[in-house]
Amino acid sequence: MRNYQRQKNNPYKLPHNLYMRMLYLVRDYERLRSEREDILQGSPAPDGVPHSGTGNPTEQKAIKLAMLGKECEAVEKAIETIPQEYRKGVLRSIKNREPYPITASESTYRRYRYKLTYMTAKFLQII
Repeated sequence: MRNYQRQKNNPYKLPHNLYMRMLYLVRDYERLRSEREDILQGSPAPDGVPHSGTGNPTEQKAIKLAMLGKECEAVEKAIETIPQEYRKGVLRSIKNREPYPITASESTYRRYRYKLTYMTAKFLQII
């Protein structure tokens, strides 16, 4: 399946680069969520280990956690804007590049796919 947006009559049209960025963010959602959980569950380095220079690992973890949290929250909110019966098909199409289910029209699934990427950008306050 090609990654393009419909040009005409598409209320969720994004610039191509932004569309691809949001598409890859949705594809990468599971990894981001697991990385966020690893940071939350991780423990600091044991004391007595020699450090190579100055640094603040707690601050670095907090910054990364905030960034990952913002991205995960934006994707989760965007997924909630899609009706329940279409979520599974849209997410499988984006993540696994599977064909859309035959439960609805292909144009319906495409419209919700565009909406998902648009709302992700909107919740990230990019647009």
